[in-house]
Amino acid sequence: MLRTMILLVAVLAFAGGFMPAVAADTAATAPGRRVHVILVDKMAYGPMPTGVRAGDIIEWANHDILEHSATARDGRFDVDLKPGASAHITATAGTLAFFCKFHPTMTGSVVVK
Repeated sequence: MLRTMILLVAVLAFAGGFMPAVAADTAATAPGRRVHVILVDKMAYGPMPTGVRAGDIIEWANHDILEHSATARDGRFDVDLKPGASAHITATAGTLAFFCKFHPTMTGSVVVK
């Protein structure tokens, strides 16, 4: 599934397309579970996904030329993102507030129901 998502992101990036904040389910994803992609580019997190539910996957895809992270303010996760890399977590209920530990002015939050 990760390969499929990376391929999809790469194809859209090269085609000049827009990657939606919420990607469609794939066969490898459990029924009712969604993958929500947050793009990291030009020193910013892309649009924050909406409609995220506990158990969904939140994936960060770094399209920037610099290394970034998605580091939870409460310490729940710390995802390093080399240029071109992606990583994901399983969402838990609550507000997931995060920042880039390399560039602390980069911040974001996702509400998970």
